[in-house]
Amino acid sequence: MIKRQLTAAALAVATAATLALAGCADQERTNAVKVGIVCGGLSLAALAIDEGQLDGVAAERVCFDSGSDAVQALSGGSIDAFVGAGEHVVRNRIKNLDVKGYAVTSQVPPYALVTSTTSGISRVADLAGRSVAVTAPGSLSDTELQRAVADAGIDYEGLRVVGSGTGATMQATIDKGGAAAGMVTDPLLTTMVQSGRFRVLWKPDFQYVALTVIARESWAQSHQDALGAFVRGVDATLQRGTTDFPATLEAAKKQAPDLDQKVLEPVLRTTLEQAPPGLIADARVYRDTVALLEQVGQVEPGAAPSYEDAFDFSLLRSP
Repeated sequence: MIKRQLTAAALAVATAATLALAGCADQERTNAVKVGIVCGGLSLAALAIDEGQLDGVAAERVCFDSGSDAVQALSGGSIDAFVGAGEHVVRNRIKNLDVKGYAVTSQVPPYALVTSTTSGISRVADLAGRSVAVTAPGSLSDTELQRAVADAGIDYEGLRVVGSGTGATMQATIDKGGAAAGMVTDPLLTTMVQSGRFRVLWKPDFQYVALTVIARESWAQSHQDALGAFVRGVDATLQRGTTDFPATLEAAKKQAPDLDQKVLEPVLRTTLEQAPPGLIADARVYRDTVALLEQVGQVEPGAAPSYEDAFDFSLLRSP
């Protein structure tokens, strides 16, 4: 009888321990966020992950070659959030998909149009009928290209637009003549130009919701603690960058370990400067973003969601 009681007691203890461990595991899963990032550039969100100082959430970076690829992963549920252009929020909400932006990390378009110094191309208008590389069709680099050719007065439909990803593959596409020009972002942009083998044909001189933390609204509502901890952590990284730049520079080296510090330092300063105060998008910048999407024919006039429907910045406030 005593033996049976001891066995029952031991079983109860073991069961309680198992449930406690399961509860801890569930909590860890709840407070974990898989974040999609277009790698190859310098990202404030990636800096926050690399610093290792996120409080209350474990964030995993998942690299993509383009924003359009990351949006598909977000829709399919293989990532929880994606740091990408505001246009993805606009286009997907028009399609009645429940995505919103929860923090904005840049209000400056990052891509410049670059060509080889031996290409014979001296201005954007010279690209008419030629091949031009973007990270992927439907991505921010593609939108910027549409604006560039509109400014130059040539027909986007007359271009042969090819997807070349980012980083070394983009550089090789331009360098080896796979495209007459391509859309490139820092720090690669700076190193390519400094090499003397490439030159910039066009660079944006306007503001745009270039990078925002995007998540499905349904997921965000059931994971407010995790998503809130992540976006507040990104904001904390921004604040540390202004008060302790050397420490942030050390974290940035993880994204570009082989990059000369003389190049990395100004690129990092620019990255920090491009974020709006508190990571809250300026409503005027959002209106300009929508106006550009309408100008290049990506969005029908009047179809875009309102600023309030496109963003929810409430999680940036401490609970």
